[in-house]
Amino acid sequence: IAGGHTTLGSEMTVGCTVTGRCDGTPITVDGAQPGDALILTKPIGSGVLMAAEMAGKARGADVAQALRVMMQPQGRAAALLADAKAQPHAMTDVTGFGLAGHLLNMCLASDVGAEIDLEAVPLMAGALELSDHGVRSSLYAENRAMLPNAPETDLADLLFDPQTGGGLLAALGGDTEVLLAALRAEDYDAAIIGRVTDTAGQITIV
Repeated sequence: IAGGHTTLGSEMTVGCTVTGRCDGTPITVDGAQPGDALILTKPIGSGVLMAAEMAGKARGADVAQALRVMMQPQGRAAALLADAKAQPHAMTDVTGFGLAGHLLNMCLASDVGAEIDLEAVPLMAGALELSDHGVRSSLYAENRAMLPNAPETDLADLLFDPQTGGGLLAALGGDTEVLLAALRAEDYDAAIIGRVTDTAGQITIV
């Protein structure tokens, strides 16, 4: 199967996708339960940083750090989140629809809602400063239309920033503080960013 994203550059780029079979029952987006904690394993902001890089507006150190985050493997994080002690109920990755879009997909599939603590969401270095200066990825407007009532601030706008190599978002019923410590011990900039609610299909940003 050949396909993929459209890219623009001076050199040809070849991308590959590997698929396989799951050994056990997969954790999907449709099992989140009210009261679950929401954990994100990587900071967001890659869309803004890459848009700024293409326009020559990003700091080199910030771009280099963003690339390191984007390339960080997720296998160990997935194993920790899937451990039975964490009581994993739903999980997804954060990519093109942004954090808010993928969380909304989880909520709709699980017939639940969510509350996001905006100050708790980890950000890539330089992302908020670029957002403050009006830098947006090309998919931003389409992503934001999914939650038209969301706050209109530079920080909230990053919830709709499309991610490349983004983190995992999981709804968990277990001891999240122990899990968070384990993720950080593996060098993941993970955070508890909110909780699952019983307001089906609604996402509240506080």
